[in-house]
Amino acid sequence: MTGLAGCSKPAEKTTPPTAAIRTALAETKALEETITAYGQAEFNPSAARTLTATFEAQVAQVHVNLGEAVHVGQPIVTLIASPATRLDLDRFTREAAVAGAEAARLQRLRADGLASDAEVATAVAAAATAREASNNLRRLTGGGRVTLTAPVAGVIDNLPASPGTLVAAGGLVASVASTRLLNARLGVEVEDAQRIQPGAAIRLTGLHEDGAAVDARAASVDRRVDPATRLAAVIVALPSGSPVLPGEALKGEIVVGVQSNAVVVPRAAVLYEGDQPYVYVVSRNIAARRPVVVGLEQADAVQLSEGVRPGDRVVVEGGPSLSDGMTTRETPARPAAKP
Repeated sequence: MTGLAGCSKPAEKTTPPTAAIRTALAETKALEETITAYGQAEFNPSAARTLTATFEAQVAQVHVNLGEAVHVGQPIVTLIASPATRLDLDRFTREAAVAGAEAARLQRLRADGLASDAEVATAVAAAATAREASNNLRRLTGGGRVTLTAPVAGVIDNLPASPGTLVAAGGLVASVASTRLLNARLGVEVEDAQRIQPGAAIRLTGLHEDGAAVDARAASVDRRVDPATRLAAVIVALPSGSPVLPGEALKGEIVVGVQSNAVVVPRAAVLYEGDQPYVYVVSRNIAARRPVVVGLEQADAVQLSEGVRPGDRVVVEGGPSLSDGMTTRETPARPAAKP
């Protein structure tokens, strides 16, 4: 027994595991508080021009299509006098002729002493009025045919008339909207609408592939609730010449506040156990697990209002395999992938 004891080997020491990680510094910086909203681009009403019929007319010809780009002076719709308007043209012409003939008759009678100056003056005035009314209607109707042209360069936004349609005096024939001035209408929750002020900075991004990004400002907040969506709206004035097209679907990041001294870490540093967020902070190659309180969040960064101080080194790769007190070693950053 003694010999066996003397031949036994001493117990081997086990080396604690070392985890390969990558870390990043917790930093202090200004962090924007944003609200995400969705909507679409639309024409600015102030840059739209409507074409209306100045007399009851029929549409003789439509020269453009809905959505077509037009230049100033381009023919849009040709109107002809309706049957009722033609009757008015004929009636006014006859009345002017009759009144003129009556004035001439009374002037001859006055020369013979058979009519008074007052009668002649009244007849001459009536003839002038009738003639002016006939001329005004003829000018207004272009003699029974008129072509409405584009008052501004833009896009045909509304074209309710079609050949043969009867249009009342003052009725809409077409509208031309300028593409130089566009708005974006973004739907927001009612409680969020209270936090958005006119002039708030907004980053707009097109939702289609390779959608353009545009920096803009909130022009106003429409606090009426849309019955269909149950949302209020933010009206955004797009800068002139922006690449956004009317009707384009947009995403907006609306700035409602700024945290000037936020402690920020990369989003990858924050892990969760259930609903409890935590990070690993590394000091002298030892990882320490710390519970944190998450504040503002952005696409690639998170504010931590508790649990981390500026300058702490937090784990951004390898965190899920760590445990509290584990030894670590820093690995070099991965080379960027070649395009």
